[in-house]
Amino acid sequence: MNNNERHGMDMQFLFGLFIGGLVGALIIFFLGTKEGKKVEKVIEDKGRGLADDLGDQLKQLEKKGQELVKQGEEIKEQVMETLEDKKEDMTESTTQKLDTALAHIEELQTQGLDTTAALRRRIFKNVPKKR
Repeated sequence: MNNNERHGMDMQFLFGLFIGGLVGALIIFFLGTKEGKKVEKVIEDKGRGLADDLGDQLKQLEKKGQELVKQGEEIKEQVMETLEDKKEDMTESTTQKLDTALAHIEELQTQGLDTTAALRRRIFKNVPKKR
């Protein structure tokens, strides 16, 4: 082991010894003196106050979360209603377009029958008109 390694280990030992002494002194201060007990009481009270504040904030966050869920449900319902309305409009529009298309097909069929009858009259001059 060289001097640098030994010096490093000595420094670690001294640092550990210092931290241990500091922790021991704090324990003696808090447990063994009136001032330490007062400081302990103040720290305890502040800790409880912080815990209470955190509890209140958690309750507020839960309440806001529930409100957001409720708003989300309302928005969902509005969207569903809008979609239902649009669906009905689309159904009516589609029905009208289908009716128009069928009417156009009937018109084309009528024109086809008229054209066929006209062709027959030309080709077979003895065929009477069907209409």
